[in-house]
Amino acid sequence: MINTFDINNFEDEAVWDLICNGDTKGVFQLESNLGRHWAKQTKPRNIKDLSALVSLIRPGTLLAKDVTGKSMTQVYADRKAAKSDSPVEYLHSSLEPILKETYGVLVYQEQSMLIAQRLAGFNLKEADGLRKAIGKKKADLMAKVKKSFLAGAEKEGIVTREIADEIFSWIEKSSRYAFNKSHAVSYAINAYWSAYCKCYRRQQFYETYLNKSDKKQKPDIEKKQLMSDARMSDINVLPPRLRYLKTNFTLIQNSSSIIYGLRHIKGVSVKTCKNIEQHLADFNVVNYDWMDSLIKMIHTLNIDKRSAIAMISVGAFNGANNRLSREQMLYEYNSWKQLTKTEQEWISMNHHSGLIGKSLSESIENILLGLTPENTKPKKVSGRRDVTVKDIKYSLDNPFYSLDDSVVGIASLEEKYLSYALTCSKVDAINLQNSINMCKDIANSTIIGKAIIAVEIERLKIVKTKKGKNPGQSMAFLTVEDGSGSIDSVIVFPDCFAEFKNSLTEQNTVMLHGEVPAKDRSSFIVNKVTQI
Repeated sequence: MINTFDINNFEDEAVWDLICNGDTKGVFQLESNLGRHWAKQTKPRNIKDLSALVSLIRPGTLLAKDVTGKSMTQVYADRKAAKSDSPVEYLHSSLEPILKETYGVLVYQEQSMLIAQRLAGFNLKEADGLRKAIGKKKADLMAKVKKSFLAGAEKEGIVTREIADEIFSWIEKSSRYAFNKSHAVSYAINAYWSAYCKCYRRQQFYETYLNKSDKKQKPDIEKKQLMSDARMSDINVLPPRLRYLKTNFTLIQNSSSIIYGLRHIKGVSVKTCKNIEQHLADFNVVNYDWMDSLIKMIHTLNIDKRSAIAMISVGAFNGANNRLSREQMLYEYNSWKQLTKTEQEWISMNHHSGLIGKSLSESIENILLGLTPENTKPKKVSGRRDVTVKDIKYSLDNPFYSLDDSVVGIASLEEKYLSYALTCSKVDAINLQNSINMCKDIANSTIIGKAIIAVEIERLKIVKTKKGKNPGQSMAFLTVEDGSGSIDSVIVFPDCFAEFKNSLTEQNTVMLHGEVPAKDRSSFIVNKVTQI
């Protein structure tokens, strides 16, 4: 382990192990499923390899195929792994000096330029023109450049016209969305530094990444995936709690937990965040019960209704002295909003006078009696208002529905407002006596062979097979989750998919029976689906 971070040191084995294992959620350029998959396939152990990897996951090499129909990215991975059926080959021996470092695969724009110089006699300006023409993808421009390339190749006489034509076609396909090498190297360096941070400062890594997630294209998905990834590392992201109401995701001192940031809760306004953070130090929130929170924070700070409902829903006012369910708090808050401003102010002023009760129902009862510190004689609430207030009290004492929090209810509220169920998972409500494994077991490669997992299907991707006995059949790739985390390499082959496709829908909770293959212990192959 490197004790002091050296910005120019790229030889830390623990960092390279992290990358090769695909533990790269949140790592620059490698955070996607695609990046993680190919990191495990290509296993980079130096900046040169990593530069190639960040280029190989671009459309150019992913879409370009060899004669067998294999993507050039896969060709690179197989050749690097020295697979017996994938020897390093070149379209012509003259290409070897240019393509040797990438195992005969065209990866960088500069390689295309060098090929044009070597085989077609292009000067630097003409070679750069080739690069630009490919990037612009204009048919008339490409036709002109191709003509020049073939003419130049014929003049140089190194390769036949047939081979020159094949090479140009290859260049065109592979370079269409390719990186230049300097760009790839700079990305690789940033990726390594990012991986270093995750390797040695994992909590701070998650904290920082979560706070930057709103700038991502799909922030909800980013947060969800990263919080799940953190859980795999035994780092819990906790829902907002009264004593830790922070605007941003914040590490809790002397713990392995991160508290959820207020500004990331859907529905909580910027004004509310600022008010709470500014005044939190003025309140002794540690000893607060629900009525304290309702009156001294929600009422006193004039927290808007939308923000208040969102915060109550995610348990932000839960504390040592508040054992009310979230449903109960939401119910009482909505009852509070039915009171007049004068009535709210009266309860606020007299909450700790000893004259009114500790609950909202008792406080309303004393409003009906007209009790005040100065005048203990009943002062009746007039006319129609008396009826209204009595109705409010009656509904508090006799709620219209159950006010007990269910596992599914809490999970649903947190998914709605926090993007991810932090307190519990919907799967926690299921009798798991037949489930012997968790997602974390599979993601961390701790098991091989048969396994059973109870999960919620987060994402479903259906594809058509290209090979096998019956090409064109439907199969599926799933991302699933439970209370321990998530896995994104669940495979349902055609026969199994045909039998159980009705149960395989997003947000459905199912029991998956299958196996973890020895060759890829982070994946899960499904052979049976049980609807829960």
